[in-house]
Amino acid sequence: MASATREIKVGLFVFIAFVLLAVMIFSISDFYTSQAQYTYPLRVRFSFVNGIDTGAPVRVAGVKVGEVRTIGVYRDESTQKVQVEVGIRLSRDAVLEEDAIATINTLGLLGEKYLEVIPGTPGKRTLTANEILVGKDSVSTERLVESSYQTVQELRGAVGSLNQVIGDPQTQEALKETLANSKEATAQLTLFLTQANETMGKINRGEGTIGQLLTKDDLYKDLKGLTEDLKAHPWKLFFHPKESKRK
Repeated sequence: MASATREIKVGLFVFIAFVLLAVMIFSISDFYTSQAQYTYPLRVRFSFVNGIDTGAPVRVAGVKVGEVRTIGVYRDESTQKVQVEVGIRLSRDAVLEEDAIATINTLGLLGEKYLEVIPGTPGKRTLTANEILVGKDSVSTERLVESSYQTVQELRGAVGSLNQVIGDPQTQEALKETLANSKEATAQLTLFLTQANETMGKINRGEGTIGQLLTKDDLYKDLKGLTEDLKAHPWKLFFHPKESKRK
């Protein structure tokens, strides 16, 4: 009985060891496959990397084509500023132009950080291995939160100031007077439009001098005849016949 138990323990130990060995083999295989796949090294320089780590994916036009291999801090001798250099490896098919744009993005609001590369202009010179691509610094989440907080505070201040202005008795009296004037002006405009409509109605019905002139043909014909006669004999405007003396 004891012998059987010992054999079971030995068999279980061998099985576990075999599983662990298989996992290690597959891990090493994936590592070397990744090494062989990503053969196009580049260096990307930022002033701020927003928390990206080694092993983060690199996407070109939204497609994963590489990974972040190294991250280092150095001092730029020309500007005396601390910079960050991110070493990446890409697949050979993802050759980048010299004006490509590299940024650090997040999958979702608080998701995984990754390096996004927007391809450059077709026909531009392509970057060779280990060349430097200047990255575009992203805005930190903390700065966005701080900016949003400041905006909210400014809105609160503006609303408070508006409440103070509206709550002032003089302002309220001025608003009431303005509203009263507006009501009076609206009433006058309504009266004017009503009278204008009535006048147009009379004209359309041929009432009044203008209405008759526009609607009655006889008056129109008389005026037309008078106009034509004056055009033909303009001297009639200046000549008045003498009245005959009564005997």
